[in-house]
Amino acid sequence: MLNTIEHRETTIAESLKNANELQSKLKNLELVQEKIIELAKQDKEQIVREGIEQRDKILANANDMALQKTNKMIDDARKQIEREKTAALAEIKSQIAALSIEIATKLVKSDMEDQQRHKKVVEQLIDEIELN
Repeated sequence: MLNTIEHRETTIAESLKNANELQSKLKNLELVQEKIIELAKQDKEQIVREGIEQRDKILANANDMALQKTNKMIDDARKQIEREKTAALAEIKSQIAALSIEIATKLVKSDMEDQQRHKKVVEQLIDEIELN
């Protein structure tokens, strides 16, 4: 009976020892699990940060491209306006020249009909040229 009790005590002691070892291993596993969870959180935060940085870069790039396109469109519009302005001025000058020639022709024609008047205009022009 003493043997049985000793054997039982030994079995209980081994069971307690095994239980303590298992409890220690369980604590270690819990620590490992906490470390894994912490690393996973850090990885998640890093991925989110990188995602935000990439989003910001993409948005900045899109804004730059939009600004460049807008500036090009404005520059093209200015050039087109300048070409149209130049063409309009050339047309106006052409019309003014045509009207001036028409008026001058009518004046000369009417002046030629009146010799006295014609002589007077020529003398005035000569006087003006000499004064200048």
